Amino acid sequence: MLENNSCPFTFVKRGFFYFTRRVPSDLRRHYTSKKISFSLRTRSKVVARSRALRAAQQLDEHWYHLRIQDVDVPGKHLLRMGLGRQADNAHIASDGGAASTVTLTEAVAIYLRLKGLGRPATFHRAAERSCGYVIDACGDKGLTEYTKTDANAFRDALLARGLTGSSITRIFGTVRSVTNFAASETGISLNNPFTGVYYDRKAGVEDRQPLPIGGPVMATC
Repeated sequence: MLENNSCPFTFVKRGFFYFTRRVPSDLRRHYTSKKISFSLRTRSKVVARSRALRAAQQLDEHWYHLRIQDVDVPGKHLLRMGLGRQADNAHIASDGGAASTVTLTEAVAIYLRLKGLGRPATFHRAAERSCGYVIDACGDKGLTEYTKTDANAFRDALLARGLTGSSITRIFGTVRSVTNFAASETGISLNNPFTGVYYDRKAGVEDRQPLPIGGPVMATC
């Protein structure tokens, strides 16, 4: 049952090809075995090679996302959160009652699962991106764990990005909508720290000069 070099990530057993891949050592805590192995359900080397390479690519993508969860990297806010399965149970505590809190990531999932139905992709991206900025600046905390200090640090991080006052207002509005909605849905009492944060609303917004009255008229041919 040696790995088939001409057909990567496979070995042959009783005439059938099997996929095999060792779990990276830094990710083994996520698995119950050090190796992933399953039948590719084919005797054809061509078919087995295609299926094995596709499975390997899917694993590489999955392992990337497992690693990214544990690493604070630039641009982490741009990753799609994709945690709808967590949202299904985020508002239920282990004893069946209301949860004491949910994380911001879970709050986004709740918000999009319930309010995102039929909404355009821009609606989903705005919620994920705006709350992703919070996670980048302050971490993925429970909703009741965020403080005014966190909200001010979030504001400073947005200002450091060179965003205009109107953009910051829009982002703060989205964060408040997500957190307030998730808190209401899960029965959490929340004194939202992202309310009443000071910044210059007009920063970076240029006033448009009015067109001159009675100015020269360009001739046309």
